[in-house]
Amino acid sequence: MTENLYWNLLAKKLSGEASPEELKELEELIKSNSNLIYPAEVIEKLWSLKAKQDNSYDAEIAFELHIENLKNKGVDLTELQIPLTTPQEQPNKPLKRKKYFLIASFCVACLLIVTGFIWKYSSKEIVSLPNKSYSEISTRLGSKTRLVLPDSSIVWLNAGSKLTYSENFGTTNRNTTLSGEAYFDVKKSSTPFIIHANGLQIKVLGTAFNVKSYPNEKTTETSLIRGRVEITNTKRPGEVFILNPNEKLIISNELKEEKTGVKHKIEPKVVKGALTVTADNTVVETSWVENKLIFQDESFEEVARKMERWYNVRIEIKDEELGKLNVGGGPFENETIQQALVALQIAFQFKFTMNDNYIIITR
Repeated sequence: MTENLYWNLLAKKLSGEASPEELKELEELIKSNSNLIYPAEVIEKLWSLKAKQDNSYDAEIAFELHIENLKNKGVDLTELQIPLTTPQEQPNKPLKRKKYFLIASFCVACLLIVTGFIWKYSSKEIVSLPNKSYSEISTRLGSKTRLVLPDSSIVWLNAGSKLTYSENFGTTNRNTTLSGEAYFDVKKSSTPFIIHANGLQIKVLGTAFNVKSYPNEKTTETSLIRGRVEITNTKRPGEVFILNPNEKLIISNELKEEKTGVKHKIEPKVVKGALTVTADNTVVETSWVENKLIFQDESFEEVARKMERWYNVRIEIKDEELGKLNVGGGPFENETIQQALVALQIAFQFKFTMNDNYIIITR
């Protein structure tokens, strides 16, 4: 029901027939159903492009052919709740009615295409609590997704990651919490965009950057592409780290074990350096957004964790020294997990056996 209402209101907006009350209702639907934002954004861009390219005569012909194609494909247009009238029934509004129906039909067709695209290339789960205190977007292993937040900021969420934001996001605040990895392209605003990730607080106004903060990894990493970010760490109170373009900050998450056997937190090690760029000008830290899996001077253990998330598999390295070996390789784009492992075998001596999604690596 919500989606039907959404597409009706979107069609009215595109045709210029939406009342102020309907535009406000559409805006509320966007805020409460962030999974509809990206398809609507694509449709509005497609319709804008179509309006520039088509003249009125072509639009009439396209309309007739489009409706016929939709009927042949079995698309039920009655759910759009658009009353079909003849020019005799409403002599003053036939063209306006037809334009609205054309846009509504166009939305249905685009919805089928865009929904199929999202289903194929992303796998996300959006959960809102009954009291709507916050929204949560998560991606499963082996998948990643692109989403548009209520403030129009764009986020790519990597595999096995979760992003949460409050009900008032984009109005009274722009606070988010990240577990995993995400690439942010933040819309400029006077309201700071803040990310909480494993003890870090990353504050920006408008910029593009990557944050990697998986709970089971030894480090949390922030990589800045453009703009400027300000980072504070609860484990190092009083310190503020500033990143400029092409810089990254790596903070250790490890615990130190004393002779008594009791673990306690210490001030984590902080390393500030430059982004890693390959020969073809690919930035390694954000290559996953381009669907490229690249390893640069990482331990085999770290590589295995990346491959687990990328391919949705379980990898066990039986040799401790092998897990510490520094590994590099890629980019892997369309390769299967078997093909990627065979490619790594050329430079690094190891064996692997695979049983369904479980892989054992030995010397």
